[in-house]
Amino acid sequence: MLYKELNEMKLRVILIIAVLVISLITTIVMRPYASQMMSEMAGQLEELPDFLKKLIGDTSSLTKLDDDNYYLLSQWQGKNFGQFLPLVVLLITFPIFAKEFDKKTIYFLLSRKNRKDVFMAKYLIGLGVVLVVTTALSLLGPIAMNLTGYGVNFSGTLKALLQQLVGVAFFYSLFTLLSVISKDQVKPVVLGIILIIGLPIIGMIEAISWLNPYPFILATTVIQSGTIDWIYLAALLAVTIALTTADYVLFKKKEL
Repeated sequence: MLYKELNEMKLRVILIIAVLVISLITTIVMRPYASQMMSEMAGQLEELPDFLKKLIGDTSSLTKLDDDNYYLLSQWQGKNFGQFLPLVVLLITFPIFAKEFDKKTIYFLLSRKNRKDVFMAKYLIGLGVVLVVTTALSLLGPIAMNLTGYGVNFSGTLKALLQQLVGVAFFYSLFTLLSVISKDQVKPVVLGIILIIGLPIIGMIEAISWLNPYPFILATTVIQSGTIDWIYLAALLAVTIALTTADYVLFKKKEL
């Protein structure tokens, strides 16, 4: 089953890595120009009337792009890589169970192993792929920056990576739920995209903004203050465990 699952994911994973590596290359190439453009923009904003400055808010982050570490965290972890992580997870996850129901191959799998073994094998293989891809692409950021002559340390990246690993595990358990309850491969994709788009919209409502995990996955606290959001991390981890339990229970009880 390990070979079967990895073989089915191979093309999707290769395409995902290729696209994000191109994005990383673009991020590094833009390094000399980004700080210059942002510095010029910050200077222009300083000339605006006071009431407009208040509307725009704090612009100090624009001048921080001169710092290589801040640039990498804000533009890679907090933007070009981080914001696409939920979509990456969805592309890897949606067919894991839905495809078996859609193609009727679930009967063959269950004729060889019980439901618990089938669930655990497929779930853990998919989760492992998601975590490995996330880790590799996250660490590739500072590695590539250093190889191209920029002085970047791994401290901020490792903190951001910890949050991202918990974040992708949450989305994996959530999208697995969609894959388990679906009998075709279209429904989990559509519902997943709705969630990916809908969560940031929900986050715009202050009273329930905590339901939006994007600031956590984008490592906002790490970028702004260098600290990990331990409270949100623990809460999201608890939700992930609960969702994983629900995934298993629904798969075990699902009628074929």
